[in-house]
Amino acid sequence: MQATTVAARGSAEAPYTIANFSVSLSAKGTTVPTAKARLKSQIEELNQALLDMQSKLTLEFVKNSVRTHSQVQEDWDYNNRKNEMVGYIVTYSVSFQIEDLDKVNQVFDTLTSLSNVRVGNPTFGLKPSQRERLSKKALKNAFAKAQERFETECKVLGLDATDFEISNWEVTYHDSQRGERVARAMSARHTSNAVYEGAAVAVAAAAPIGGGAMDEIDIVSGVAEVTVNLEVGYAKKLTQTVKASVVKKSPLSEETNHV
Repeated sequence: MQATTVAARGSAEAPYTIANFSVSLSAKGTTVPTAKARLKSQIEELNQALLDMQSKLTLEFVKNSVRTHSQVQEDWDYNNRKNEMVGYIVTYSVSFQIEDLDKVNQVFDTLTSLSNVRVGNPTFGLKPSQRERLSKKALKNAFAKAQERFETECKVLGLDATDFEISNWEVTYHDSQRGERVARAMSARHTSNAVYEGAAVAVAAAAPIGGGAMDEIDIVSGVAEVTVNLEVGYAKKLTQTVKASVVKKSPLSEETNHV
């Protein structure tokens, strides 16, 4: 029979080790083949630009991290108080990861300098093996807190913590990020090309004293954090319960008392 449940939260953090980038292109046409034909040359230019960037920056993409995706959607235009379908929009996107975080700013500069390319905010992450280690560390931290709290409760109540054992538990993992995640302020050469989306990065620097405009702010990776919520149920050890039951119900003990 369960005696009590103790809840605790543990956490572990580590610097990010991977940066994620994504870019996309799109073209319109009255038919899908027309839109694809217009987009084809742009894709070839983008692929060559990525190869040139790798060569120039002596950069390698994380193995098997390059992903491409394409989609077709209808193109509608609001005209004369009604929506009219005028053709199709074909979109092509590429995403990749790098491990050299010192080159994040150079990669972002290169991508945002390309024409007709939409650039997503760089985001940061961990390799699966690294995230697994972080999760284990957070779980150990949570269990240490739960065990310490249980022992404290036993002490206050005049109980022996060693008379109890774990009967059940429940774990919930939460991934988040902490620390500065700073986006480069848009300079004139970036404004027409880069597109910021969501809250993947945040501006965390002020303009120079005197009111001058911000020139540029470096992108820096933050800290990855895994938080674990742990609930542990404790019950009397089975051996203790059985022993007490045997002593109480033993026929031998009844005969001894009778004599």
